[in-house]
Amino acid sequence: LVIGATLMSAWVCVGSAQVLGPKVEAPPIPAGVDPFSLSFDEVRKYSAAKGFELVGHSYFKVPERAPWAKAQGRPGPEVGSGFNTVRVYDGIAYLAGYNSPQTLFGVLIADVRDPRNMKPLSFVPCRVGTRCNYLRVNREKKILILNHDADNSNPTRPAAGQGAEAGVSFHDVSNPARPREIAFVRFVPNGAAHGLDADDRYAYSCGQFSTNMQREGLSIIDYSDPANIRQVATWHVPGMMKGEQFGPLDRLGPDGKPQIIQCHEIVYYNDRLYAAWRDTGMVILDVKDGTNPALLATYDYVPPFHGGNLGAAHTSLPVVVKQGEHPDLVVHTDEIFDCPPGFGRILDVSDLKAPDVVKGERPANVILLSTFRLDFVADRFEPGKPTFVCPDGPGARAGASTHLPVLDRRSPSLVYINWYDEGLHALDISNPFAPVFVAHFLSPVFPPPGLTGNAALHKVRHTREVFQDPDTNLLYLTDGNGGGLMVLRYTGPMPARLPIPGAR
Repeated sequence: LVIGATLMSAWVCVGSAQVLGPKVEAPPIPAGVDPFSLSFDEVRKYSAAKGFELVGHSYFKVPERAPWAKAQGRPGPEVGSGFNTVRVYDGIAYLAGYNSPQTLFGVLIADVRDPRNMKPLSFVPCRVGTRCNYLRVNREKKILILNHDADNSNPTRPAAGQGAEAGVSFHDVSNPARPREIAFVRFVPNGAAHGLDADDRYAYSCGQFSTNMQREGLSIIDYSDPANIRQVATWHVPGMMKGEQFGPLDRLGPDGKPQIIQCHEIVYYNDRLYAAWRDTGMVILDVKDGTNPALLATYDYVPPFHGGNLGAAHTSLPVVVKQGEHPDLVVHTDEIFDCPPGFGRILDVSDLKAPDVVKGERPANVILLSTFRLDFVADRFEPGKPTFVCPDGPGARAGASTHLPVLDRRSPSLVYINWYDEGLHALDISNPFAPVFVAHFLSPVFPPPGLTGNAALHKVRHTREVFQDPDTNLLYLTDGNGGGLMVLRYTGPMPARLPIPGAR
């Protein structure tokens, strides 16, 4: 596969390997069996696993679920809680509700020390008129951080004349059974908020912090003093503010439509932010001075690719080989429900270690080493066509999009990829030029009741995010449709060597 990779001021064409993963199917659930009332043994029976062992599951059918999840006002059975982000520390899980369709407008805190008997402890509701499906936890300070994103489907509505309370909230969770809000930093009323990360001092949020900005930029919030939590800096791609003009690479996609330029997901590591900025691609920022973020590099591949209706980039994950050192590699995933659907890339960012790049004296050289996708996805680029061609038609492979990558704490050569309908896959990236699919886990299909139209084109397994408990190495996997939380143990091969380092 040869693609164009655009940097700050250069267009670089390189050859890279395209690695294909296997098509996997889970056993079908028989007609008449409610997928939202399976026993643990049935969840295991109707899953497909290679290299993973299911050790726990809960639907978390808590009373705080939205009316839709409790089958109020619609036909069909109740569903469990749909979750997006999960974090687990000291036996406590923090689970951000997900609403597609709406299941839970808030964060559920649960005791998960016994994966076969997980128990709800408390619930933190989203702010008025919002969803809050992204969270982070400062384990040492016992602070829970939430993004609140305007959402009209939240039954808790703003007062007349008031907008949804978008922003970032901070909660004391020293007693997880009694969380206490300590601060709320507001974005614009009815504003958007999405990806989130934090270090020990700053929270980094994708948020709509200005009425002059139509989509999310970067907001940096200093929470070091609980009595004075405040926004201290912002950053955006030039063109996002009213009155600005986008650069040539951020204007139109290959189909002639405006690109979606939006901060989507943030990963913090070692005074740098690795931000997936939808159709701008990957953006790397230096935040050694949190009040003055500075651009180090971008990797922009739209065009020749496009981002569909959401925009392309979902997550840019630095591959940390040695703590305290900047990475040589980034695992980058798309979230595209179109033709071609989102797939993954492995990027060489070792050039950013050069002192003159840090000083900003020349543009960084980011190199595409390989791509990874599933073998049954067929698409091609034809001369004269405005974009790619899929024989099955756009949308037919919507659930084949990549989502969130996470490194195993025991080896930087093992990465887990959430893949929507295609479940969870494990890749050995010790050779980043040719990663190898080594394991998979596909949960039962948890289809929302009443599924119709385009959504019925694929299986609607809704594998969202995975997190590895730093104490037990167990993996906590969320389902967005109401399938709740699954607990896995990785039993597959552990890579024998570290990733081949970058060479720039």
